[in-house]
Amino acid sequence: MDFEKVCMMFSMQEPFYGILLSSVDRIPTDKVPTLGVGRSGNVFKMYYNPDFINQFNTDTILSLLKHEMLHIAFNHFSIWKKQDVSEFENHVRNCAEDMEINCYIDRNKIEKKAGGIFCEDFGLAKSLGTREYFRLIWKGDPKQEEQQSGSGNPNSQCNGGQGPGQVQSRQNNKQSNQQNSQQNQNGNGNQQCQSNQNSGSQGSGSTTPAGYDMSNSQPFDDHSMWPDDLSDDEVEQLTQAVNDLIDFAAAETEKSRGTVPSEMVGKIEQIRKKPKPVTDWKRYFRRYVGNEFTEDIRKSKKRESRRFPDSPGNRHRRKAHILVAIDTSGSVSMPEYLEFFGQIKSLSDRATFHVVECDTKIAHEYDFKGKPNQVLHGGGGTDFQPPINMFLNNRRLYESLIYFTDGYAPIPHNTPKETLWVISSNGDKDRSKYKRNGAKVVFIPKKD
Repeated sequence: MDFEKVCMMFSMQEPFYGILLSSVDRIPTDKVPTLGVGRSGNVFKMYYNPDFINQFNTDTILSLLKHEMLHIAFNHFSIWKKQDVSEFENHVRNCAEDMEINCYIDRNKIEKKAGGIFCEDFGLAKSLGTREYFRLIWKGDPKQEEQQSGSGNPNSQCNGGQGPGQVQSRQNNKQSNQQNSQQNQNGNGNQQCQSNQNSGSQGSGSTTPAGYDMSNSQPFDDHSMWPDDLSDDEVEQLTQAVNDLIDFAAAETEKSRGTVPSEMVGKIEQIRKKPKPVTDWKRYFRRYVGNEFTEDIRKSKKRESRRFPDSPGNRHRRKAHILVAIDTSGSVSMPEYLEFFGQIKSLSDRATFHVVECDTKIAHEYDFKGKPNQVLHGGGGTDFQPPINMFLNNRRLYESLIYFTDGYAPIPHNTPKETLWVISSNGDKDRSKYKRNGAKVVFIPKKD
């Protein structure tokens, strides 16, 4: 089978996902048993075993290609923060991820020998999301606790139910188990659980704590190329790369009068609503973060413990502590305030912020917790000096000062070089006035 021709056919049938596929390096290899996507540096890659591909018909390969592109589009590379889990729990995660994306694939076009994991085989509703599928399989639905094994009745059957809020009767449960048993004889679905008085261990054997038998659950593809042990910065970069790719694919699809898949519409709307960073915040914070660490420490497989060889070491997540000044004078409009807080939120994963609201004096201050203050204090004239004095008097506390304003006031002569002026879309665009003592300035662009 000519794999590249099938890829061209896929691009014609699935324009949106075809654009994603065109941006992915396709690499034949015998080092993977099936196929799978991964990321190396700044490039998404898809590895495939020609022997695996050649055993299927065209419709099956087209479905597998969509499966791989859905993994990228849903950013399954970075969905789990905690990576130090058992091999079995990791397998259940992979199953949950496949359940989510297989909801958008026509199962009837896939040859049975390809396998695959589908939510309906576990009695679960469609489109619940990866985390919900994992929760239901791993912990079970609390509303069905009496019907799950592990709920105090080790002899009860391990049928999955119908998702949140859809509790089955005992008769329906029995019928569903009979159907699952028949499916297992055909190579599909989850097998009926056998009672196990000693099933208290978390994830031992092939049965989850909630009682789902995962022994016959095998994904189409290989997830071993997915990055693990990602830092916060790496997760943010990967998420941004996926979002940029999705936004580009949607724009190109719309430009050619194609249709964006319904499962991606909501995600694309969220991406386009998110404020675009006005500067390279990563470079900015790298300049000022120094050697200060937050207390957020986690285990890392890639960093060996110095005290205990062959054991995971500690990884410190470094963040800067920044003083943020918000100009709350009467000349700044509410849309401009929303622009300011949109920028703060877009960079909040990189630093912790102490916010001061100031017109001619500091009227209010607080640590930023992810949401803008509901009541802004000020409304008078403009004086940039109070926040600058606060920064100069507390240099040991803050790595830099970010000042959000419209710029319509004199810039103080003692502006510290660590200052970044962020000017609103309707602000004063005279770039030279802000660059006192080496301070920097960026401008929020006007919306189209």
